[in-house]
Amino acid sequence: MTGKRQGLRVRWVAALAAAMTVASLLAVPSASGQTASAAGPGPVPPSQWPQSHLAAPQLEAWPNGVRIYGADRHQTALAAALTMRGRGGFPFDSPDATSRAGRSLAAAGDWWGLGVCPRSVIVAASDSPADALAAAALSDSTGGSSEPYLRRVAAGDPLFDPIGGYSRVDTLAAPILLTDSARSGAQSLNHSARLAAHDLRQGGCNAARQAIVVGGESAVPAGVETELVSIGYSEVFRVSGLTRYGTAAAVATSLGTAPIPDGVKGCADPSASDGDATMTFYANSVVEWRPRARECELLGRTVVLTVGVDALAAGWWTSFWQVPVVLADGSDYLPHETATALSLLDAEHLIVLGGTSQIPEQVAALAANLSGAEMLRIAGPDRYATSVAMVKHFGGWWPNRNGKDFARSMVCLVASSGRGDSARGWPDALSAGPWCGAASAPSAQGQPYVVERIAGTVTAPEIGFVGAARRPASDPSTAEAPGPKRSAVPILLVPARASELPSSVSDLLRSSFTARRQCISAVGGLGPRGAVDADAYGAALNNDECFEPGFVVAFGGPSVIHPSLMAEASAAVSGRLIPAEVDANPILVGAQTKDPANPSRTVKAPGAPRGVGAFATRLSLDGLVHHRADDKGRYRDSDDDDSTAGSSPGRVWLCLPRSTYEGARWLVAETSRRRSPVAVADLPQLGWYGVDADGVARTEGDGGPGCLASALPDDGPLAVRAVGPFGRASQSTVLVADEYRRFWMAQPVTLQARGHNGLPGADDPTDGGVTSWSFRSDQSRNYLHVPPDREELSDAFLSIQIVRGLGEEDPDRFTALWSTDTASRTVTGTVAGEARLNGNVWELRGMSVLSGGTWLIDVFGAESQAPSGLDSSVAVAGLADGGYGAGGFVGTISLNDFGPDDDTVTWQADAFINAAP
Repeated sequence: MTGKRQGLRVRWVAALAAAMTVASLLAVPSASGQTASAAGPGPVPPSQWPQSHLAAPQLEAWPNGVRIYGADRHQTALAAALTMRGRGGFPFDSPDATSRAGRSLAAAGDWWGLGVCPRSVIVAASDSPADALAAAALSDSTGGSSEPYLRRVAAGDPLFDPIGGYSRVDTLAAPILLTDSARSGAQSLNHSARLAAHDLRQGGCNAARQAIVVGGESAVPAGVETELVSIGYSEVFRVSGLTRYGTAAAVATSLGTAPIPDGVKGCADPSASDGDATMTFYANSVVEWRPRARECELLGRTVVLTVGVDALAAGWWTSFWQVPVVLADGSDYLPHETATALSLLDAEHLIVLGGTSQIPEQVAALAANLSGAEMLRIAGPDRYATSVAMVKHFGGWWPNRNGKDFARSMVCLVASSGRGDSARGWPDALSAGPWCGAASAPSAQGQPYVVERIAGTVTAPEIGFVGAARRPASDPSTAEAPGPKRSAVPILLVPARASELPSSVSDLLRSSFTARRQCISAVGGLGPRGAVDADAYGAALNNDECFEPGFVVAFGGPSVIHPSLMAEASAAVSGRLIPAEVDANPILVGAQTKDPANPSRTVKAPGAPRGVGAFATRLSLDGLVHHRADDKGRYRDSDDDDSTAGSSPGRVWLCLPRSTYEGARWLVAETSRRRSPVAVADLPQLGWYGVDADGVARTEGDGGPGCLASALPDDGPLAVRAVGPFGRASQSTVLVADEYRRFWMAQPVTLQARGHNGLPGADDPTDGGVTSWSFRSDQSRNYLHVPPDREELSDAFLSIQIVRGLGEEDPDRFTALWSTDTASRTVTGTVAGEARLNGNVWELRGMSVLSGGTWLIDVFGAESQAPSGLDSSVAVAGLADGGYGAGGFVGTISLNDFGPDDDTVTWQADAFINAAP
């Protein structure tokens, strides 16, 4: 160490106080999530992932896979670190990506992940793979490692933890954080790395105590060391060499090698004859070698020799077994630092990764001679085939065309193309190594972490649920759910930006996840887009006729992992029983669609019925409309059972008529200022697709009418959107559910029939027909509330037309026009909804749109406009047809004994005024 450097160390204690003073500058900014109204269409979460203004880590899902990524390599590393400790169900069994505990990135925890708490972090430079290629081996997947022995460069208490001293570092599940290098002018952690470091130390798990910097000070700036201490890390270590080969050698020697432990006679899982292949940790560098499907032997004191690209694909198993990795340079000689490390590592087995074009035979032989080890070479015709060979030999993934033997197994995908400065995908592969190694290890507390997702379509008569689970640490028979048949979660390389899997990877997945004839027969066979009869998939899974599909975890955004390639992999691990093509367009709610002339705006869909769309109401539409049920199946969502107008203060029903959602698993209500949903309905589990609220099955493939309860926000609008079974969301319909902008009738209004046309009201044929009534009264003794006024109702008019459905499965529907008068003004509206004849009574439930009247025109103007502050791309309830707002309608037509002229109707309407004042 130079004198200047020593002087800096001596002054470190004094500088610590100053560093702590500016710690607030390094803290995580308060996250400001994207508002529901601003979120556009496409594969985005229904509630935007908690984010700062400079970082937005994301998940994007397919039926049997998920992409972990960000806008750049730093944010992808952040996303990988957060999903390392994630324990939520988003985006598969929850539409909520956030934690209700708070808004900060550190507090959020509802996204999917491994459910482990890293005890340290590894920091590497992001501008070159040179210093970081061997870093994955430092991360301890199982907690059984002897731990690397490293030199301390900073500490919270340098008197207790002396600078320059050596110590073991607990690297359980340590993620790799990427930061800008000193070569590029950086002096501290970049924003994404700081967020991840802060989260793992002071938020989330709060378990990380130590940090490891990989590379010299020209790679990771010296200022990072004190910065990590200021964030809260008690010790910071640095491992580096003068070159990339020296850094890899330093990492390798810090890990060391170990023999096969005394008393261990062989692999804990010696064969895959029972259909399983389970990895076990024994000691540092003791590796399971599987030369064939049903054979396994242990290799003690193992060291890996590789060039850069293949080291990326080995990260999952070198991390799991803590195998030292040293680097060759592709020439006919060994780098001096590599040769020195091989002579010191006391190796018994040398694994050479890559063919002779990368590591010539004479170089491999020299390495074996220097180490005194037996050499084994793993190679394929290209890097993709080499990654497949590692999957087989170290993970036991020997395909046998029996999907049941690979059920629930996971695989990681990482893009890799080019070499040297033109290499692509390597930063994502660095992040993937520790992640996939940790995923291969048994889960904590003996329980697998299960994410439940839907197989087949959400409208299937019998929904099938499948899980993505880690291997339980205890007896599988006592676990909550079965673990994967192959515990290894290997890394497979794919070409960057390729739209198809390389043949070697495709063959591995298709030969492993092969559906039996019985399964193919159950789902109707395979067509060009996958299963012909996807609805049967769930039933076949439930009847054990199909294996539970595998799961794909990809690292990197669309710029490296093409969506078509990801979709192909997702379909392959299902046995190709799901379609490879997944529609990335949103599921639109209501009568809104994209404006052909301006895709950022929405317009009324051609042919959509007037007034169809989401709406808010304080009226209960029970009886004909689903209401979100509690866990006992009761239709109850508020704190009380009173469903009269104006009841349940602070609560509102958010309703969607029939056919306003399709292909959705959830309906989600959220505010524009909070990221967590305020109300969620899981549609398949509640049965909204299969049977209507009246018990009649008539909504096959179509969304039945339903309402969910929500608390009214203190300010700002509510937004409702539909979310698909793997997180893709529709555009929002905004509901300005402000109690001070609500029209309502104080009591139901009873009117007398003044006219009748069409079928007799008591007839309900199944071959169609129409009945029309007109009702009027001037004796209502009621009050209207139209902000800011309340006036006595003097006259009311209602015209109703009921259209009978064609057959039992086609519901009866109605439309209506209404008008209410006070002494000075009028309010008019339109209605569309559901009708049902019960004896001599027609029950009517629907959506009412305020369409006009002198009162509304006087207050809100002749041309209704949405309130300011709403994004132009969203739909606003009640405004699609120039209305002023929307709400509910509840009516009952009593068919009396003396003909239609004495029929009466009792009705009530409300609406939240969404027009701008």
